[in-house]
Amino acid sequence: MAFQESTVVSHPPQKVFEGLINREFQQHVSDGFRADIDQFTVTPAQPTLSDTAQVTIHRSIDGEQIANRLPSAIQRFVKGRVQVEQSEAWSAASDDGSRNANVTIKVPLAKATGTATIKLTPTDDETGTVVEIAGSVDSKIPFMGSKIAQMAEPQVGKMLTGMTSKLDSWLDQH
Repeated sequence: MAFQESTVVSHPPQKVFEGLINREFQQHVSDGFRADIDQFTVTPAQPTLSDTAQVTIHRSIDGEQIANRLPSAIQRFVKGRVQVEQSEAWSAASDDGSRNANVTIKVPLAKATGTATIKLTPTDDETGTVVEIAGSVDSKIPFMGSKIAQMAEPQVGKMLTGMTSKLDSWLDQH
């Protein structure tokens, strides 16, 4: 099972990219999940149109907030803070401003890894950006891995799409 989501943001691709790699925006998103950002890096720190960029975001969330969304056999292991490690490898902008990212999200506790691609392309009228996200989740926990992945995939897709929806209003204010 995989996920695929698409949404439109009313800002051009470069502005969307700058928002997605902005620590303040990522903090805004994390606050919505009641998560803390433990590490945030962007390399290079202020990428230009011709730069590729690497983004690393490590978040932690209170396990009790997510335990009820997991299979009962796993819930007892979800204590304290749950770590979520996200890495993004962004392409340089193409001539029309489009960018792509390969994203990996790991949740070590669940032995789960999500992989996704994010594509930012200008709308036909070039006033906005079509954000397409596609990916899958895999968990390596014996006997439970496929069940965890089935439960997680729709949530990861919705989370990433929700993030881009929040980005539209956040960019309006910044």
